[in-house]
Amino acid sequence: MARGAGGYANARKTLRGDVSFEGCGIHSGARASVRLSPLRDGRGIWFSLASRLYRREEARTADTDRCTAVRFPGGEKLRTVEHLMSAIAGVGLDDVVIEADGEEIPILDGSALPFAEAIVDRGFEESEGEVRLPGLASPVCVDAGRASIAAFPSEEPRITYVIDYPDACVGVEMKDVEITPENYMREVAPARTFVMRSEIESLRASGLGLGGSERSVMIIGGRSDRPPDYRVERECAAHKVSDLLGDLAVAGCFVSAHYVCICGGHWLHSRLADRIGSMIAIRNR
Repeated sequence: MARGAGGYANARKTLRGDVSFEGCGIHSGARASVRLSPLRDGRGIWFSLASRLYRREEARTADTDRCTAVRFPGGEKLRTVEHLMSAIAGVGLDDVVIEADGEEIPILDGSALPFAEAIVDRGFEESEGEVRLPGLASPVCVDAGRASIAAFPSEEPRITYVIDYPDACVGVEMKDVEITPENYMREVAPARTFVMRSEIESLRASGLGLGGSERSVMIIGGRSDRPPDYRVERECAAHKVSDLLGDLAVAGCFVSAHYVCICGGHWLHSRLADRIGSMIAIRNR
């Protein structure tokens, strides 16, 4: 059974020690670093920014243009949080302080794998209290025309993601994964972010992707081009699974459900998180 699903309680987990990462921000191109530190009192996920400490619950989605950016009460903004938050949720880390130096999380190799591997290698220890992955009482859906997303009650957390790029060599892909730490490490975490070759110039002209390179981004060509060498089966769809998990985690809305998304992105993930968050708030009144 997936960790915490179906109402079963598990001991909370924190890190055995600090873990640090350095690199560049994929959009800013500036040097960026982040450190994860243990939090043993069962208080959840905290962000340390500019010498201020914030609970994850204080983060508000500020931007969903090609990444997820969050803003905090003091005005601090942190971009590209989704890969790190995906790793934290995917491996089941409950209590941690995220200390970021700068306004963006480093992109590293473009996937959540370096974060997830470092967390697992450092190891876990129990922190105070127990954790349950909440369930979903009824379906939640967001329909945005060609794109749609839904969450259905499920004993186990699962993500099914369909992408369709008719003008690109990847075409249609579907990834279906039950979210357990083992499945996450094998099928989701290695999946890299990707961009259409035809979009690169316009993205950089708008100030995005300035730190991207072939070391951190899969570049996808047109229909007649050779597909990239994948790390995992259906890697582009798998990366979307990672993004969705990270976006739900940063919003505090990853519940035990079967998530189904068609042609979505960060903006649609955020709308679903808002709907689930509203349901959780009503239930907790």
